[in-house]
Amino acid sequence: MKNASLWAAGAVLAAAAVRYRAWPQKDPISGGDIPESYMIPGSNRIDYQGRRDCAAFSSAYVLRHLGMEADGSELYKSYPRKLLDGTVDPKGILVLFRQLGYEASFYQGDAETLKRQIGRGVPVILFIKTIPNKRHLHFVPVVGYDRENFYLAESLEHKANDDGPNHNRKLPIAELESIWRTNLLYRQSYIVVHAQDRSD
Repeated sequence: MKNASLWAAGAVLAAAAVRYRAWPQKDPISGGDIPESYMIPGSNRIDYQGRRDCAAFSSAYVLRHLGMEADGSELYKSYPRKLLDGTVDPKGILVLFRQLGYEASFYQGDAETLKRQIGRGVPVILFIKTIPNKRHLHFVPVVGYDRENFYLAESLEHKANDDGPNHNRKLPIAELESIWRTNLLYRQSYIVVHAQDRSD
């Protein structure tokens, strides 16, 4: 009887996890040659976050790129699906953009598919570790690349190491590979927000 109760409880938890969480899908993007380098045009304000609000700051950056003024601190106050510790999982970001009338997708890919998504002209929200071999996870917009680096709009001030009109962090592609292995379920994942506003 005890085993049956444990099994039933496990089944309920598994079903809740499937419903509550977002799972990345294999990125279907394909196409011809990828340019050697690309930087999303335009400038954008980069704000620095507090402790656990990288989802809101990343989202605010993308919203500003799409023409909607947004502040990460203000956005965080009413951010959907915050967890008990104040963090947000990928599904929270998807919910936010859908509430605002945008289509958003959660993908798993590699450096090549990431470059193709950046080439569409909208910052891609990357899901990475802040430090290799640690569990601290972080969302950050990526806005460009070249042969050796990706360029990020980093909301963690201590990670800023570059100065561009729409980025402040240069991340070597080799280093990205080590911090992109977040966990078994979310490794090498990112969120793509499509520029077409569905409310028009």
